[in-house]
Amino acid sequence: MNTQSKPSSPRRTLLIWGVIALYTLILPSAILVYRRLESAIGQQATGRIPLYSVLILGVAYVSFGYARNKTLLHLLYLIPAGVIAAIIIRAESNPNKHIHIPEYILMAWLLYAALSRGYEGEGLYLLIFVSGSLLGVVDELEQGLHPRRFYGWSDMAVNSASVLIGIATILGLLQRPTSQKRWLPQLKRYRSLLVLIAFGFAGALLTGIRLFDVQALEGFQGVYPSWLLAWNALFVILTPIALYQRKKSRPTPSVPQGQTTARLWVYPILGILLVIHAIVLYAAIAGISFR
Repeated sequence: MNTQSKPSSPRRTLLIWGVIALYTLILPSAILVYRRLESAIGQQATGRIPLYSVLILGVAYVSFGYARNKTLLHLLYLIPAGVIAAIIIRAESNPNKHIHIPEYILMAWLLYAALSRGYEGEGLYLLIFVSGSLLGVVDELEQGLHPRRFYGWSDMAVNSASVLIGIATILGLLQRPTSQKRWLPQLKRYRSLLVLIAFGFAGALLTGIRLFDVQALEGFQGVYPSWLLAWNALFVILTPIALYQRKKSRPTPSVPQGQTTARLWVYPILGILLVIHAIVLYAAIAGISFR
């Protein structure tokens, strides 16, 4: 079923991004609910909840897909989704890690809702994966600051893999219109912001690595390099300035074909990178314990 790409509604888009921001913010606190359930029904029963959640989502997926398309072809997409879920469950012996699977399946759907309207051309699902993975990093940084959570690479990998499961379910239920509209040439309009994104990515990668040293001593003082802190601060300062200058100099005539898609590849990623650097900068300056 091919449908025309629907125009983006600024209010609707802002609302969805607000939901995504709130959802990302509260994810680390899910452990509190998990611990409460452990004390109420036991560790073994609580450990099965993520698996049951995935099974319930699978049943809903099968039922909705059949009701929508009157066919079971969408079940084919459960094969890669099931393989990824099985790998996660087998690789992670701690059952409370499995709750990341339904969490980031939902994240993929929220990102689809935010990014799909107005998007024309190829690459939407790659953008969802990149955005979801970066939000998974934000989640981990929040966990490092949470008194009962821990920062770790394995969780980031699980988050990204679970976004892939979410993408598989989207592909099974929703068919995007086959658009050949080219948007890559429009990225040249965002050269300065793309350079800033590259700067932010490099800084975020170095930050992610050095945070393990901070984690070992549960603090930034005397551990986190001053040059990297300056990198974080510079990115946090430059990004709003660059966005303001872009808005100030942007022409108002008709939007060229593909520019909306190019914009979706720039602004969300830049915004998430800004949050990553801002969290680390705040934690380092405030001297907050990091685990």
